Amino acid sequence: MNHYLYTQFYRNKAYIVALLFLFIAGLMAIFTGKKFLERNEDIISKSGTFQKESIERNTRFHKDDLGLVLYYIKFNLVNETPRLAALNIGLRDLNPSIQGVTIRNLEEQRYNSDFYNPANAAAGNFDFSFVVVFLFPLVIVTFCYNLISEEEERGTWKLLAVQSGNLKRLMDHKMMIRLFAITLVYGVLLIIASIWIQIPLNKYYIAFIISGWLYILFWFALCRWIISFRKSSAQNALILLIVWVSINFIIPMSSNILIQKIYPVHESLKAVMEQRDGYHNKWDEAKRPTMEKFYRVYPQYRNFVVEENDKFTWTWYYAMQHMGDLESSASSKQYTEKMLKRNQAASYLGYLLPNLHTQLIESHLAKTDMENHLQYASSLTTFHEEKRLFFYPLIFSGKNTESVDWPGQTIKVFSVSENLQLLSLFLPYLIFISLFIILSQNKYRRLC
Repeated sequence: MNHYLYTQFYRNKAYIVALLFLFIAGLMAIFTGKKFLERNEDIISKSGTFQKESIERNTRFHKDDLGLVLYYIKFNLVNETPRLAALNIGLRDLNPSIQGVTIRNLEEQRYNSDFYNPANAAAGNFDFSFVVVFLFPLVIVTFCYNLISEEEERGTWKLLAVQSGNLKRLMDHKMMIRLFAITLVYGVLLIIASIWIQIPLNKYYIAFIISGWLYILFWFALCRWIISFRKSSAQNALILLIVWVSINFIIPMSSNILIQKIYPVHESLKAVMEQRDGYHNKWDEAKRPTMEKFYRVYPQYRNFVVEENDKFTWTWYYAMQHMGDLESSASSKQYTEKMLKRNQAASYLGYLLPNLHTQLIESHLAKTDMENHLQYASSLTTFHEEKRLFFYPLIFSGKNTESVDWPGQTIKVFSVSENLQLLSLFLPYLIFISLFIILSQNKYRRLC
């Protein structure tokens, strides 16, 4: 009987075509991820060259005016992109993996590249995670929706009951054959990705592999429960497709609208406007109040005095620039807090929707999620302050460009490593899989 079931499955051309479709889609997604990594690496490489050339050009033409040189030169901070990001691009196509900033005002520079990012945060990519989350379930549904109903509609159900003696074991064996075939395609694609993209087999990649397989197992458990009601093939297919559309589109889109309504994000625009007003207005204001505010923040620079009748000094100019950042800091902080709350709300929703949970945790493992972007933004603030505090004394004391060790001003890299909370990663899958298996067990007892 087992040999017959294997032969029946693998001689079905429709099943082979479906597996081939998954395999080709997976290869295309892996290729997309590889091209993304190559493009990202190329941008980072060119940025390093551009920064070096920019320093050489500006120091050559303005060697006696360090304040003017630093008005133009951008210093780059790279958000480290792991190889695993090729399988889940996440938000990395919206949020740059490298950003250059001058020592002038930060807030305006921060939002120049992703000004409308909050509205686009739900956008997806045709990466490997997309194939697993959206396409694998469709093939699983086509494999499983008629496991019982087909036999009943063909009139062979009673014959199978007599021959097998245990219909439950027979149905489970048919489902295990399909699970093995899907797992085989999933595993082969991951092996190809590992070799082609050279993804290291670390704890993040292992967790990524397990989460994807548990998501596949969830869909088999769901199908097992649905078909145990012994509805017609058309009804089973309709129910499973409605579930697929609901959890992949209707519920997430509705929830996204609700989350945006609860946590509206206007602070990025507000921060930029406040920052611009903050330093533009300083041109028409007295210099002394601006400098006093600056000295309160950085008392170590109080000995660099700016007189009210001074026409222009770089000390006043950079102090005025930073005051613009300080006046918009509240809005910038609110923006970060709201984006964190949005991300947290999506995580809570993911506990109820395995597809969303898979997308969120795989992007988290690949460091392509919103949390990583906000951590990088925080690191950019620290990076910007370090550059300012390094150059301020040189500018304020009237040093020339030869006083700076320019070869040491290279691209810096932000990276983050954290312990994995395996319980929060895998528990939602295990709960749903166990629930559907238990629910279907009661139905399967009455198959005969």
